[in-house]
Amino acid sequence: MTISWLGALITFQVTFTELFIAASVMLTGAYRFGWRSILAGSVVGALAVAALAVALRSAAYLLALNVIDWISAVLLLGFGLYLAYEFVDGYSKRRAGDAAASVDGHWNRPLNAAGLGVAAWALVAEGLEILVVWLGVALREGAGTATLGVGLGLAVVGAGLVLGGTGVYRKVTPYVLDGVAAVMVLGYGAYFTSLAIMQS
Repeated sequence: MTISWLGALITFQVTFTELFIAASVMLTGAYRFGWRSILAGSVVGALAVAALAVALRSAAYLLALNVIDWISAVLLLGFGLYLAYEFVDGYSKRRAGDAAASVDGHWNRPLNAAGLGVAAWALVAEGLEILVVWLGVALREGAGTATLGVGLGLAVVGAGLVLGGTGVYRKVTPYVLDGVAAVMVLGYGAYFTSLAIMQS
């Protein structure tokens, strides 16, 4: 089986982008809703994408990308607005002299529906995009090429998550993380909104 490095690069480019978005959302969710809920939701989302891959197979390539883009846009914008609200609320409390809470207080929260939902839809929304691209490359260049591209993306994002797992960011007050995450997530939402509008 011949590997096309161009096809692998194309798959990697999309895979890395989508995985980075999903990872950002999940890390944000972990300090806000607790790592247990995010882990469980990630497993649920990954299983849902795997089930869709088996059920749809090559037909998934015909799935309208603009539908997925609209779903991603709505969910990301909604989560981004929630984070923006948390930032404003946290900043207002700090101005009023209230003590800032520790991120650790949220990090170890028990399982909850909000965290499960955030992680699951992040995996499903971005996983579907990766699935469509994987199938597109696999049909033209072969499954090995497409899988190599996905593997490279997983390796890069995984390395970043390992480095980020040192816990340094957990020393930052929650409202600051909320503000940074809000900008990132709202940016993702705006990006998917523009894609959906252009493809409509």
